[in-house]
Amino acid sequence: MGVMNFEKPMEQAFRYCPRCGTPGEGCGEIPFRCEQCGFAFFFGPVTAVGGILWNDQGEVLLIRRARNPGAGLYGMPGGFVDQNETAQEALRRETAEEVGLAIETIEFLTTLPNRYTYEGLTTAVLDIFFTCYVPSFDGVQIHPDEVSGTWIGTPSAEQWDQMAFHSNRMALIEFMRKRKSFR
Repeated sequence: MGVMNFEKPMEQAFRYCPRCGTPGEGCGEIPFRCEQCGFAFFFGPVTAVGGILWNDQGEVLLIRRARNPGAGLYGMPGGFVDQNETAQEALRRETAEEVGLAIETIEFLTTLPNRYTYEGLTTAVLDIFFTCYVPSFDGVQIHPDEVSGTWIGTPSAEQWDQMAFHSNRMALIEFMRKRKSFR
């Protein structure tokens, strides 16, 4: 049987109770409730981080995503937060993995909701964005499985309009507003 090619919210994937295995009566409802054993699952968002990296020249580094969702579009270093990891630890790890840079300072910027579709299932995500100082982008080493290239400069509508995720776009605009660098 082939993979179905459509987007389905995660809550519609729960057909059976994960506790007792009883077929679910309320497939697609939030929360999922099992009439047999009383188990409830609320489908809270998973957590992801994104870093707006800036250097001594005030330039920003964006990445080109190498894979879907959003292959070929701009993003920022980041990814999902692992269990037992803080958001800051996740961002430092993801930045080192994706572009080979070490963040010197990290400051909270904002949070935004996002939807992440992978292999036909859409998951609610809470994106946490930080501004991250890196003295220089000279040492950038991209991980080709995740990043196909980088862009460095002062972001404008040209870059915002090519962001893979709306939440990334809004965080970048918020960063630029705070830096009073709109063009």
